[in-house]
Amino acid sequence: MVNSGAVLTLLVGLGLVCFGVVRWRQIRDLRRTGVRSVGTVVGHEQDADDGSVFSPVVTFVDAAGHTRRFTADLRVSWRVHPVGEEVPVRYPPGRPYAARLGSTTHDALTVGVPLGAGALFAVFGLLGLFYG
Repeated sequence: MVNSGAVLTLLVGLGLVCFGVVRWRQIRDLRRTGVRSVGTVVGHEQDADDGSVFSPVVTFVDAAGHTRRFTADLRVSWRVHPVGEEVPVRYPPGRPYAARLGSTTHDALTVGVPLGAGALFAVFGLLGLFYG
């Protein structure tokens, strides 16, 4: 009989790995073809439900000379980039409204966490299937 918990754990792991790979490809493509700028962290947005989760708020000047502001998609329990820090910003050509934080820390967290957690879940799922 197949251990349904192990199968579910394996599927969750594979899903997280797929998510991490998709994010890695998006970052890689944006690094190749995206417009680069330098932004400044002007604050941190706190999660409305849980005040202990922060996202950096960044302003930058786009290629047309317009000042833009966005909140990074990274949500963590500490302030990854302090207010006033200059950070790399990238966006698809002609779409500065789709800007994203381009720091190594940001990229490592948004890709590394799902890949690492996914690999761990997949290993535990496989162990559960073979030894459970």
